[in-house]
Amino acid sequence: GPRLKKKSALKNMVLPQKPVTQVQGYKSFLGNNPGFSEEDFLGKVKTAFVLIQEAWAAKNLSKVRRFISDGVFQRFTTQFTMMNLLEQENRVSNIRIHDIRIDRFKIDGAYDIAHVEITASMKDQFICRTNPAFNSPGGDEAFKEYWSFIKKRGVSGHDMYQSNLCPSCDAPLPDTLGDAGKCEYCGAFVNSGQYDWVLSEITQADDYVRGYAFKKSDNLKQKAAELIAEYEDVSVQLLEDKASNGYLQIKTAWVLKDPALMRRFVSDKAYHKIRDSFSGERIVFNRLWLNDVTTIGISTSKEENRNHVFIAVTMSSQRVLLRENGKAEIIDPSIISDVEVLNMSRETQSKAGKGSLYAHICPSCGAALQNSLDVHCQYCGTELNSPKHEWIIEDIMSYGEYMTYFKTEAKNMDEKLNPQILDDLYDVKDYALNNVMILVAADGVFAAEEQEFMEKLAKRWGFNVQKIGPLFTLARSGRLALKMPEDMKKRRQIVSLMKKAAEADKNVSPEEQAIIEFMETQYLS
Repeated sequence: GPRLKKKSALKNMVLPQKPVTQVQGYKSFLGNNPGFSEEDFLGKVKTAFVLIQEAWAAKNLSKVRRFISDGVFQRFTTQFTMMNLLEQENRVSNIRIHDIRIDRFKIDGAYDIAHVEITASMKDQFICRTNPAFNSPGGDEAFKEYWSFIKKRGVSGHDMYQSNLCPSCDAPLPDTLGDAGKCEYCGAFVNSGQYDWVLSEITQADDYVRGYAFKKSDNLKQKAAELIAEYEDVSVQLLEDKASNGYLQIKTAWVLKDPALMRRFVSDKAYHKIRDSFSGERIVFNRLWLNDVTTIGISTSKEENRNHVFIAVTMSSQRVLLRENGKAEIIDPSIISDVEVLNMSRETQSKAGKGSLYAHICPSCGAALQNSLDVHCQYCGTELNSPKHEWIIEDIMSYGEYMTYFKTEAKNMDEKLNPQILDDLYDVKDYALNNVMILVAADGVFAAEEQEFMEKLAKRWGFNVQKIGPLFTLARSGRLALKMPEDMKKRRQIVSLMKKAAEADKNVSPEEQAIIEFMETQYLS
């Protein structure tokens, strides 16, 4: 069969196991953090992992708020909002960590990032009262994820994982730290990375290796880090965290048809564009998560006195229609992955803010903000959605819109990635294999003969089955999303490969048929 091209991101999902002293970035990290103890750090990661699974099942983040970033807090909060609308709960038990190791360290402005690979399993039961089709029986589920922790360089001596005291003033932290993570006594933002490691991202195995294949962007990362270093209150990772936070609040505003949820941090242009896209029907997202948030372009506008950062957000979700009678009807036959690009801007030489707009804090005076259509702080009168004190979402573009924008604006960008690169990280066979896995698991079971069929198909398409093990794990647990490139020729090839695979057993199930028809109308017409 046809061989895989070198650029395939899925070709090897099993990353090499190395002792911490040999992982990428360790030497410079240790130079900046001479007192680092791998054992203490991984102890914190284990604590975070177990407490976060329990918080997720309880839909209550109070026990973990102090060591998760604002963006991670928002990811969970958005998922809880959708689950409550669909009357869903996810019961987890028997949480076991099988293996945990540091995969690499990265420098990000004044911060350090540690990426940790976690192999774990748990009993996982999903219950949905508005549509039993979303129920899952709750067997033992094994999975591999990558958790990224961020901390201000050189900071040590605090342990926010075993203590519920403010790391700045030692006062007891309240049960509800809310979306700002702010101590009510001294005003410190305890989850800012200024005191201890903070969880800033959770990534599935398929998305993490795709990020690895993104090596070409080193120059851009460097330039973005230099541009963002002008502002002492942010780094590339922390700006991407703001982007994911704002993006999910926009999605929540869209579902609830409540523009006040996002008004304070979007430009007038973005506000009208998003508000005009509100649907007349009650559409809710089932199983919503962010796969990846990556900076793909930067530019400085001299005449506006502004810096712009373009951030690609990949989201996976399944749209569901909530009927008057309280029943949920499926719109998308499967979970679908989609990319949108945020254009975020801030004035050059802008001083550090007194808090984040995205966490309902006025960056000018530090007061707590309510959701409102009024863009002025009710305390100090500052115009909130101005790029004077904070990064503002100027525009939100579909991937196709960004490609068009890029064609005319690329010459004005200081450093950028051709958006085509996101398409090219996956070979046609990568897309097809991912999507066929979803077809095969569409009836809710991934039986032994289906596993065997997929292994044969993968071999025939030039994959090493051992090296794509995590993909099978994701398929079994329903954590894969349909993916498609922008390129129409590639799309046709992918749908054709999907059809062939579905017809291989001479029996195309209704679920498989629904997905194929959806792909044809959604992507080929």
